[in-house]
Amino acid sequence: MTTRLGRLVIWKCRDCAVLLPPLTVSCHSCGNGELEPVDSAGAGVIVSCRTADRSPDPVCGAPCPSVIAIVELDEGPWVYSWIDGEVPVPSDRPVRVHFRWTQPGERFPVFEPRDSR
Repeated sequence: MTTRLGRLVIWKCRDCAVLLPPLTVSCHSCGNGELEPVDSAGAGVIVSCRTADRSPDPVCGAPCPSVIAIVELDEGPWVYSWIDGEVPVPSDRPVRVHFRWTQPGERFPVFEPRDSR
């Protein structure tokens, strides 16, 4: 996913103005390849999620479950990402993006539950 100064970036088709998810190379609506970056509010709801166990975490040693999710952003596009923290029940509770440092100078957007207020 693309980030810019702490913001999640989505795409807008210059021809038909449809909003598209990160990593899109052409518009799925009209086929146009001219897209412009748009800052997302970084908020949405979980459409679907699945908990997957993974190999032992290098920090804690134990297998740490990962929650992989499809998040529908408030702007409309769906993004695939991880959920940090407990999966909300019901799972359509609002989530907000935050950024996890992966390597020096690089960040990866993940989502965490937020208050619905």
